[in-house]
Amino acid sequence: MKRFLILTAAAALTLSLCSCAAGDALKNAGNSFLGIFSSEETQSTEAPGTEEAAPQEQVSNDINIGVYDFDTYDPLNTASPTVRDMCGFIFEPLFSLDGEMRTVPVLAESCEASGDGMTLTVHLKQNVLWHDGSVFCADDVVYTVNRLRSGTANYGRLAETIASVYAADANTAVIGFTRPAPDAAALMIFPIVKNGSVFGNSRDDRVIGTGPFYMEGQSGRDEYRLAVFEGYHSGRAVLDSVYVSFIPDKEKYISLFNANEINIATSETLDMTSFMPKGNAGVQDFVSNDMTFLGFNTADAMLGDAKTRRAVSMLIDRDSIATHIYFSRAEAADYAINPRSWLNFDTRDKLRADAQGAAMLLREAGWQTDGDGRYYKEQGRRSVYFKVSILVNSDSPQRAAAAEDICGRLRTAGISAAVEECGYEEYSRRIGSGNYQLFIGETEIPPNNDLTELAGSGGNYFGYANAEIDTLLTQMGTVTLENDVKAVSIALYEKLREESPFAPICFAKKSVVSGAKLKQGVSPSISGYVRDTEKWSVR
Repeated sequence: MKRFLILTAAAALTLSLCSCAAGDALKNAGNSFLGIFSSEETQSTEAPGTEEAAPQEQVSNDINIGVYDFDTYDPLNTASPTVRDMCGFIFEPLFSLDGEMRTVPVLAESCEASGDGMTLTVHLKQNVLWHDGSVFCADDVVYTVNRLRSGTANYGRLAETIASVYAADANTAVIGFTRPAPDAAALMIFPIVKNGSVFGNSRDDRVIGTGPFYMEGQSGRDEYRLAVFEGYHSGRAVLDSVYVSFIPDKEKYISLFNANEINIATSETLDMTSFMPKGNAGVQDFVSNDMTFLGFNTADAMLGDAKTRRAVSMLIDRDSIATHIYFSRAEAADYAINPRSWLNFDTRDKLRADAQGAAMLLREAGWQTDGDGRYYKEQGRRSVYFKVSILVNSDSPQRAAAAEDICGRLRTAGISAAVEECGYEEYSRRIGSGNYQLFIGETEIPPNNDLTELAGSGGNYFGYANAEIDTLLTQMGTVTLENDVKAVSIALYEKLREESPFAPICFAKKSVVSGAKLKQGVSPSISGYVRDTEKWSVR
């Protein structure tokens, strides 16, 4: 399915701080006692020149998170990013992804893929309990996957290639795919809900998950408590509880965060291009799978040759765009692979514009230069000059700025180039119908790095087809040994770079900002801002 990603605001999480002061220890005639006095009655018994010990601050072992735009606690259907993040404390996936995009078992114990890449068998952890005391089993996985396949507000894309699911036994789920699925376990990062769960739209609903915290109920006005789940399968969480404050809107949410009433927010809520962390605030960045790219209409007469497309790609200064246009909130990339992924390989020497290399490729593609250094080709008795336009949607200033930067470099190299802006609906329609030469686009690469929709011959935005790339895409779904996966992926990315139906530019960075109270454990990744919450600690 063709799609573009319009990044939406996501949720923020926060902390509350309370403390108490210890009494002063006083000594008299060799005997120790504890004195507690009011401010008016306190009298110093210290010898001249001595100082009282500083009171020891005690930090409550809980945090406070915020929610606005509440609709339902259903993690598969909520339209509120803040509710979705809150659900990270209550619900769990089969697998999570770490900072290198390697799969980490959560509710799964292990898995294996079939030799043809069409089936994934997932072995579940045993003796995992739901918050109501019932036992987690394969029927819960079947129920969740079938809900995804029927269409949901969240995570539905992860199930687009799932053809079937069934329970082989109580602890084994078997998932079938419509095509060989590379690293299929990486698709299993959606939260699992209990078989038969029915979700309402009341804040008083008691939701049931398998996570380290359960919904205990209301603890104050507009506040609910997530209590620690003593029966959690991975051991008791470090925190005792999580307080959920219901906030009327995003503006109030940001105000409370700035006032330290809540101490966690994300880059989906904060404008990280201008936000300045205060005091001991911590910022945990991760590189998302949201890729900005330059797309080529490979059916266009100017851009039908792979060497010509690659030459244009070589004229892009990716580092400059990531730094100056995206304000370092993106990481430059010349390959369609997350720069932090374990599948990535060193390409730093290929990120800067290479005018000499581009000129060589253009000559090989049959382009010549006139006395003014402009590129042209002879077609019969006339000269056809290299002239292109880059289509962008007018409501995205960063895309427009990136297009202007690329056009400037193309013009300097001798290629006539201009930016063409239009509304998003027209932008989408023209790309879908192939009525463009170049365009700046964004897409979210699936967590299993399957590029079939983007580059496969079955249909893509670029009118592009290549049998060798199709073969490599299929092989990505059938190889299992790490060295083989790496070898096939490098061959695929290098071939795409050579053919350049699209030119990757950068991958967006996202962040969690935490206040001073939360000391450790926050480790966001593309599988979620809120993960591994049993490890979060205020001490």
